[in-house]
Amino acid sequence: MSRPPDPALARGFRFAYPAGLVICVAWPLALQLLLGAAIHRIPGPAPSGVVLQLGYTFTGLSFACAFFITWRWGKVRAGFRRIPAQRQSLVMVREIILYSALCELSALFGVLYYGMGGLERFARGFIALASIMFFVFVPRLASWREAAHGE
Repeated sequence: MSRPPDPALARGFRFAYPAGLVICVAWPLALQLLLGAAIHRIPGPAPSGVVLQLGYTFTGLSFACAFFITWRWGKVRAGFRRIPAQRQSLVMVREIILYSALCELSALFGVLYYGMGGLERFARGFIALASIMFFVFVPRLASWREAAHGE
């Protein structure tokens, strides 16, 4: 049996998801264009061992963000139907914006990595990872509706 769509959830989603797209897709695209042209490395040779370790740290932190988003979505999904219907939209907006901000950290790591003397291709990879993480880890409206109805 199909349930009617919840207009409050849809309205909140129409605000939060495009905001996430701006944070995780439009802004990283702008950073890709600015990298090298307006965003420059620190002058002078950077110690390669430090930059390498920094890259490993940023990779681990990006992985930790993805893990946290997955863990938190599981917790929110499990208790979402117990939240009063008038608050579900607010919780959904908060969670989508939080997940988007966590995905965006990868782009920030890319800019920092490049600024500290890291290779441009790896910095661009960190920046692109923000968009990929957004599309993979941020739940769509159908998932929120399923969570609201306990399906």
